[in-house]
Amino acid sequence: MRVTLSVLTLPVLAVLAATALPRPASAETIVQGRFGCHSQEVTDRLFKLVMAGDESGFGQLLQGSLASGECRNWKPGEAVRLETRTMSYGCIAPAAGQDRCYWTPLSAIEKPN
Repeated sequence: MRVTLSVLTLPVLAVLAATALPRPASAETIVQGRFGCHSQEVTDRLFKLVMAGDESGFGQLLQGSLASGECRNWKPGEAVRLETRTMSYGCIAPAAGQDRCYWTPLSAIEKPN
């Protein structure tokens, strides 16, 4: 049995293939000092502590994560590359080098209105 693709199927397949390709990293600049962590789960946990008003828990987890290299602080003006993003976080890495990215709130790179 011979399978053929209809002429209409080919454009649909082309669109699907194009959307499956990863986006290239984009050059960005840190505009607001924030922290980011390699693990999105650690970043989420830190922000949940902030939202709950648990300053002590936040401070302990952040200091330990900074000391271990799991997290880092970003300073305004730093050149970075945005590798991927969700609705509220971006995985950001220093522009120079091959460092792993850090899940960081997008507010770090979005200019305030």
